[in-house]
Amino acid sequence: MSDSYSVLPLTPEVRTWLSSEGIVPPAIDGKPITLQELKGIVASLPGIFAKWGNGPEFLDGAVSSVSGMNTSIIVGNPGSDSEPCEFHFRGGESMLIETVVGGIAQLAGPQVIYAHSGGFTKVIHGATSK
Repeated sequence: MSDSYSVLPLTPEVRTWLSSEGIVPPAIDGKPITLQELKGIVASLPGIFAKWGNGPEFLDGAVSSVSGMNTSIIVGNPGSDSEPCEFHFRGGESMLIETVVGGIAQLAGPQVIYAHSGGFTKVIHGATSK
């Protein structure tokens, strides 16, 4: 995957958008996560490692797995570790991205991955996805 993929918590507004796209979302809302939570989730996933950079406007994480998969997480305007953060994935393997978002969904409820190109949208909730 060379596309960029945003992640959004499932909210009433996102549910309306998904429904208009023919995707039946779950009735449960998700919530945004903080940078601290994002880093903790990635660190807790078995066989997955991240090296976090430090930039004034963007923070990035090079994420890899023991099986050789990789992706980058780009956090826009990271603010403090305790504030909700917006982030997206740049490139990498979809299986790794879905694994990370699955970890997020276990903590924060259903999350939606969508390709900036418009070619891919998927709801991830916990250990399962639809």
